Amino acid sequence: MNANIASHLANTARLEPDRTAVRDHATGATLTYGELAERSARIAAGLLEQGLQVGDRVALLLRNSPEYIEVFFGVATAGLVIVPFNTRLATKDFAHMLADAGCSALITEPHFLAALKDVGPELPLLVDISNSGGHLGLDDLLGHEPIDVAFREDSDVCSLMYTSGTTGTPKAVMLSHRAWTSVSETSEAILSFTPGMSVLHPAPLTHGAGFLMLPTIRHAGVNVTTPNFDPAVTAELMASGQVQGMFLVPSMVRMILDEMAETWRPADGFAWIFYAGSPIEVQTLREASRRFDSRLVQSFAQMEAPMFLTYLGQDEHRAALNDDTSDLARSAGYVIPGREVLIVDDKGDPVRAGTVGEVVARAPQMMLGYWNREEATRETIRDGWLHTGDLGYFDADGKLFVVDRVKDMIVTGGSNVFAREVEDVLAHAPGVADVAIIGLPHRIWGEEVTAVVVAAPGSSLSEGELRDYCRERLAGYKIPKRVIDVDALPRNAYGKVLKRQLRDALADNGTEPAPSAAGS
Repeated sequence: MNANIASHLANTARLEPDRTAVRDHATGATLTYGELAERSARIAAGLLEQGLQVGDRVALLLRNSPEYIEVFFGVATAGLVIVPFNTRLATKDFAHMLADAGCSALITEPHFLAALKDVGPELPLLVDISNSGGHLGLDDLLGHEPIDVAFREDSDVCSLMYTSGTTGTPKAVMLSHRAWTSVSETSEAILSFTPGMSVLHPAPLTHGAGFLMLPTIRHAGVNVTTPNFDPAVTAELMASGQVQGMFLVPSMVRMILDEMAETWRPADGFAWIFYAGSPIEVQTLREASRRFDSRLVQSFAQMEAPMFLTYLGQDEHRAALNDDTSDLARSAGYVIPGREVLIVDDKGDPVRAGTVGEVVARAPQMMLGYWNREEATRETIRDGWLHTGDLGYFDADGKLFVVDRVKDMIVTGGSNVFAREVEDVLAHAPGVADVAIIGLPHRIWGEEVTAVVVAAPGSSLSEGELRDYCRERLAGYKIPKRVIDVDALPRNAYGKVLKRQLRDALADNGTEPAPSAAGS
């Protein structure tokens, strides 16, 4: 049996050639399954005609569009390896990833061509989907006769997915065709895909949202694209009944809630919002459960075992909404059947319920390893277990609670402080717009709990007031010993705070830097 994920598109096109496969909300452009499969097969032929060979890497630097989907499956059809680029990254990041992955081709659009001029003379074969001249165009690839889907084994590399790189140079995660199909099968079970359903893609297809393309195709559904996230447009589509599901990150959920009028309601046929990618604030979870009638599903995972290790389903969201005393709103949910998740100590031994340790997992969608990073692979996959780098614990009922990253744990005076716990408290403090908790070197404590805070517009931050606020909510050793006021927190293109950059910048000032404005 051909494990190539493009074979799922070919199968659906054979059964439902006239059903709509893709619709672009911005332009109204559509493709049927017959058209999508044929265009993907022509693109595949065109790429091979350019001299690419099975297993070569092809980078995609494209915003969400019908072209993204047909190119994605065209690369897969040819037996090439898909390398999606986050469009929010900087030119230097594109240059690094092109070189690191050894890409033989880059498929992009005019929006990025100016930036790509700075990549350098080693730019690979360039395809401009606009056919605007000066470069090989998408029409040049489509001019070839369609080919059959290339045969691939379960274990063959399907994609290289670059991690967000908050602690160093981004690494490429090797995901097999089997991993993609496994994620699709789990999506179908947990999200209750139905035949023909329309799934909106307001989040970038280059990352988490892209994993929902395949289950939608396997159910002869409609992948609805939009080039950019607009909370008002997204809310309108949910209320109109034009879409039945979507993937969001928690910040998008918050922006939709802020956009909606109190009278807004999702259409009766709207099925779910699947959200993941970062922790969600408890108040946002409860408000979203109320406004969306608990049509929410959350999952915990990481790109090394994408999308699904544990999940919090619609029933759990309903329970979290109806019971203020429930701890469900803080949890990452229950282990998904077919996955194994353990909490282990620093020796790798399992610990009892309620004890914090590292989250390790085994799952059918686990990565093959990091591309050209054998040592990093050995550090991350040990004895068949994926070491996630997340700290967490299971309660007596089997719910997972993720408390921090291993590298974000601060050891001060011999006591462990989880940065996320302190951040969750200070995020609600008056006058705080944004906050990151880091540990800085201290000659007595080893590390000093430090709050790096962005003031809300029109607010002034007092270190004493912030410490008093924490004192009512945290144990004494967890209260920040220092508050540093900054204009903005450094974040990567995925929105994650670059704590390593913060620590390096502040540590360079010595272990006892001058008081900040917040402390004066």
